[in-house]
Formats: sequence, structure tokens, C-alpha cells
Amino acid sequence: MIGLALLSLSAMAFNADSYEAALTAEIQRAMDNLVLPGQERPHHITVTVATGSYTTIRAQDGAVIDSTSAPSRDLRVDVRVGDATLDNGNFLPSMGIPDGITSRQLADEHSPISLRRDVWLALDAAYKGATQTYAAKTAARRGRQGPFAADLGPINTPTRLPFTAPRVPDDDRLNAVVQTLAKASAAPAHLESSAVSASDWAGSGLVMSTEGTAAWIPTSSVVVRVEMATRANDGSRLRNTRSWVAQSPKQLPDVSVLEAEIAAASSWLERLRSAPVEDDYLGPVFFESPAAAELFRQLLHTEITGTPPWEHAPESADDNARPIPVARIGRRLLPTGWSVVDDASSDPGLASHQTHDYEAVPTRRVTVVSDGILRDVLMSRVPRLDRDTSTGHGRSSGHNRRVAMPTQVYVDPKRGVGIRRLKRVALRHAKSAGLPYVLVVRRLLPPALSDDMEFAFTGDAPLAGLTAPTEAYRLYPDGRTEPVRGLRFSGVDRRALRDIVAASSRNEPVEMKDSADSSSRFSIHALGGHPVSWSVPAVVIGEMELRGSGGGERRVVPAPSMESASSVLNGSVSPF
Repeated sequence: MIGLALLSLSAMAFNADSYEAALTAEIQRAMDNLVLPGQERPHHITVTVATGSYTTIRAQDGAVIDSTSAPSRDLRVDVRVGDATLDNGNFLPSMGIPDGITSRQLADEHSPISLRRDVWLALDAAYKGATQTYAAKTAARRGRQGPFAADLGPINTPTRLPFTAPRVPDDDRLNAVVQTLAKASAAPAHLESSAVSASDWAGSGLVMSTEGTAAWIPTSSVVVRVEMATRANDGSRLRNTRSWVAQSPKQLPDVSVLEAEIAAASSWLERLRSAPVEDDYLGPVFFESPAAAELFRQLLHTEITGTPPWEHAPESADDNARPIPVARIGRRLLPTGWSVVDDASSDPGLASHQTHDYEAVPTRRVTVVSDGILRDVLMSRVPRLDRDTSTGHGRSSGHNRRVAMPTQVYVDPKRGVGIRRLKRVALRHAKSAGLPYVLVVRRLLPPALSDDMEFAFTGDAPLAGLTAPTEAYRLYPDGRTEPVRGLRFSGVDRRALRDIVAASSRNEPVEMKDSADSSSRFSIHALGGHPVSWSVPAVVIGEMELRGSGGGERRVVPAPSMESASSVLNGSVSPF
């Protein structure tokens, strides 16, 4: 409680004018004095100072093993040399060549002189890196075919947003949640291990640029994740997870709801221990919610975000390497009549709510898909040939460029049907495929908790394309269900969404954490990423391929029960 009081006093005494004055002075000094003989001068500088506080708590097998609460202050500078048409941005230099983005951690206590020194050092390093990257980029373009898009999109009006004091992370509430979930997930005797991790962040980022932007962008989110593991009778490792993301600990579901979720996940693992392996399945798949939310998040993210890939040096004489966006306007992504809208300000109660992105650009509502076809894309200030204006969706962390990223996504089918009818449609397609049952996926493993790392080599089998199901079962025509395990998807990509044969009405938003580039989604650690939400229907996809694998190493010595291990940990007294 003392820590919370100190943080509250710190928020009350926060001097936003001092931060703005320090950054203004250093940005102006850099624009006047940053110069190297024979090198381009800066044409644009953005400086971001993120201030806030966080709490992280981790528990293992029923006991809290780590708990940290602390302030956080980080600096990021982005220096562009040349001009907006051609500068050092959006180019991936060879290893060892620095770019124009520099980030560093600031002292916990604010001092204007200390802040100016840190900004000065960061700007100096970023400018030197920018000149090297600019030289590499112009050299790489010699003799290469265009056209090339500009490197920095315009803004209509510089954003001015005053500082608003963020909330203080609720250590006590978050700790109570973790303690409860740790005990609940460690109690069942059939589990070999359990882990709970949680993080609460609240803060504000000051974005200032040479264009006159001076905006404080508030951010707030909490994430709680639970993992449980056991072994099947043949020794195969089985996992199940639960995750919750919210704007604050107060907005998490009631503890009784969380405990019920843990009990359901544990019960499913117990059933899986003797469940059959689905060796090979080719046929329709019914995705229940929230598996459907993961399906759309993993397959649709890159298809609606318009940021082009990095430009890079040619790897061969005939390598043009002009970046071609993945999201292609005019491409059919969904069946006729479907629509997809991203509206970041639709629901202020969600962690994914935002009025401005990390570049201080106002976020606007974008209808990205209508009648199943991609009509528009989400944009940051990284332009492409057919779009040069940001839609206010630029986000990233640390040293990465700001790229377009979904916020609050709403997916609507042409016509939604009830779940009972959806099951009948799925069973009918299974019968047409000569199958005695249809496969139903209830949950997919969140990418942040996935252990899988896939690489493609010539001659390899297709990559999965989706994370593995953690809860899947066979649904028979008579209504009987049978859990199955060991499943992995094979060769799934965006084209699977065009094979949706039926859908329910749109469900409530599912809040998640995601990365700014979904191709790196497996590198998100359990508590990392940015808040997003997907509100989607349950769907039946006409044909998908899944393959199963069983077997494993049998336990020679049975694992101790989680209940006895927890009691020993909680009851021991050490003299050291």
C-alpha cells in the first residue's frame, strides 16, 4: 500500500511542462546542429518519452515465485535524413549498420537536465545511424526498377493533447487474482505443472515532432495467463491455457468466473489423458468462439494492414526487392456479403480502445472489407504506392518502426444462423466428405504461449499456418461428442477464409495481445504485445487438413500430486 501511495503522489506531482520543454529544446538544437560533412541533414525528428508504472506477478505450481512493481520511463528517437520522398526509413540495412531509431531506458526520477542529456545522446546516435542507412539505401536503389513509394506520409494537422494522469496499477487486486488462480490451477491431482503470469501497465507517452505535434497518449492494460500441463496415458504432453486481457484489473471477470474457467480447462485435460489421437483429418471444421477469434486474428491480420515490407539490398543481380504489400486491395478474402470494420473508438471499455496511435495520428473508422473483398487497408505513416495517409493505426514497441496494426475489429457475415443450425451444416458437409463425424475446435493455443517454431525448406511439408488446437472434439450426428488430441493444422492460409460455408451472428469482442507484425507473433512473450480485440462469428470451414501425433516418454516415477507439493511449499519454514 505504501508503494501505491507513493505512485499516487508521483502522479499528482507530475510536471508535463518540464518534459515538453526539455524535448522541444533538444529537438530544435538537433535540427540546427546535427550535421556531418557530405551527409544529408535531418528533415524530420520524432521523440517519444513513455512514462508509467507496472506490476508483474508470476506463480508456479501454486506458489508465487516473482512479484515486481516499479516505475518505467523509456525514450525513443526517430531521425529521418533526406526528404519525405526518399529518406533512411523503411529500409533494412545489412547486419551491423545502425538505423535512425534509437531507444534507451531513462532514470526512474525525472530531472530536466538528465532528460535533455539522454535525448541529446540518443539523437546524436540516431543521426549517425540514419546517415549510414540512407547511404546504404541509395546505393541499393542504383539500377533498380521503381516506382518506389515515399518514406513518410503526411499529416493534416499536428496533434496537441494535454497530459492526463494515468491510473495506478492495482497491485493488491492483481495479486489476489494470481493467488486465487495459482491455487485453483495447482489443486487437481492429474496435473503435472501449472503456471500463472500477470502484468498490469498504466502510463502515458509524450510524442513530439518537428511538425509541431506535442501529444500525451495514454495506455492501460492488464493481461493474465494460465498454463496447465499433464501427460496422456501414452506419455504425450498435454497443455491447456486460459488468457484474459482488460483495460484494468477491475475490468477482469469476477474471480468466481475465472475459477470456473480454470476448472473447465483442467477437466478437459483430464478427459484428454485417455482420448484418442486424431491421426489424419480432411474435411469440414467447426470453429466455436473463442477459437474463431484466434482463427481470424491469425489469418486476417496481415491481410488488412497496409504497411509494406522492409525494402532491402538486392540479394542477386536480378533481385529488384521493391517491397510489395501483403494486403492487396481488390483481393477476395471472405465470402460474398461479408464485411470487416476496424473502429478503435467503438468501445471505450476495452483495452484496445484508442483515439490516437503511437504517432499521435487520430484513429479513424475503416471499412477494410465489404462484400468479402478488401477495399481499404489500415495504415501508419509508412506509405505505399496506392495509400500515403495514415489511418491512425501505427503501433510498435522499442526499436521497431511504427506499422499498421488492428485495434477493435468487427467481422460480420452476410447472414448469421443459430449454433444448432451451424452444427447441422457442419455435419452435412462431413457426411458429403464420407466422414462419420465433424471436427469441432473450441480453443486454439494463443501465439504468445506457443512452443512451436516452424521453418520452411524446399521439399518440406506445408507449414501449419495456425496454432494448435488445445480443445477439439468429434461431433457425431446423434449429438455425441468425443475429445481428441495431438492435432496440428497443415497448410492453412488466408484462402481458408474464402471456404467458410456457414456462420453464426457476430459474438462479443475477445480481447487479446498481439504484435505489430503478425509474422513475428510467435516471438511475443506471455505478457508482451499490444491490446487488440476481435468480434467475430463462429464459422464452419468447408475443408481443412489436420494431422495428429501421439506417443511420448512414459513417466517411470509418477509425479507428486500438485496438492501435496503446494502444501509443502506453503508450510515450510527456512532458517536462511
